[in-house]
Amino acid sequence: MSLAPHLQPSALVGESPRSVRPKKDAAIELGWPGFCPRQPRLVLPIFDDSGSVSLPGGGDPVGNRYEEVQLAFEALQEWCTCGKCLGGVLHFDTPRGAVAPGKLRSPTFQQNLARGLRVPRFAAGSSVLGPSLTRAEEIAASFPKHEVRLVVLTDWQLFDTDNVLDRLRSFPGAVLAIGLNTDPPIAADDENIVGLRVGHDDPPGAVAHALFGELTVGRRGRRFIGTTATEEATA
Repeated sequence: MSLAPHLQPSALVGESPRSVRPKKDAAIELGWPGFCPRQPRLVLPIFDDSGSVSLPGGGDPVGNRYEEVQLAFEALQEWCTCGKCLGGVLHFDTPRGAVAPGKLRSPTFQQNLARGLRVPRFAAGSSVLGPSLTRAEEIAASFPKHEVRLVVLTDWQLFDTDNVLDRLRSFPGAVLAIGLNTDPPIAADDENIVGLRVGHDDPPGAVAHALFGELTVGRRGRRFIGTTATEEATA
């Protein structure tokens, strides 16, 4: 399934939305994340840092994907009361730049997150997903009591020698396949994977809304400003 979000701001009565001013000087409002879910979860974004994504004119739609992902994580920090909701970061060039799973409400995790949400120094810039996917599989096995949600951000110009899409289909958790300025190669009947295109014509905040949706799945009373990928995918 391929989805194209069209995020229009709307009033959210009774809650104070999270806002920042990204590079294009337009406030991004996400909404209220709600209360902790009954089953704790771990959200793992994986970033493609190859030239076709990161260089000027590449697939990164607003040149701001890392800042937007950090905004989504920060929106959960003060609302995690259970202390069991976790996040982490992986890059195609694992282990460079990786952030080990940590508690969303932990100041130490937020500091590590700020260092991990950038193109790693001396990154090879490879277009191979396999190594970081292997690491994600290992992490998922280490947290059997958590619902693991994987978010892959790439232009899908991959050079993996095996069928990496089959591995994504068998990942022990939900997968959001984000295509940066391209349609992810996800079949309509894939039950474990949701495909989402975020393109150059999408407004700032599309990536933040997508990750915010994954972070808040199952949280009680969550409310959105605009429409998230998760809302559309589960409608």
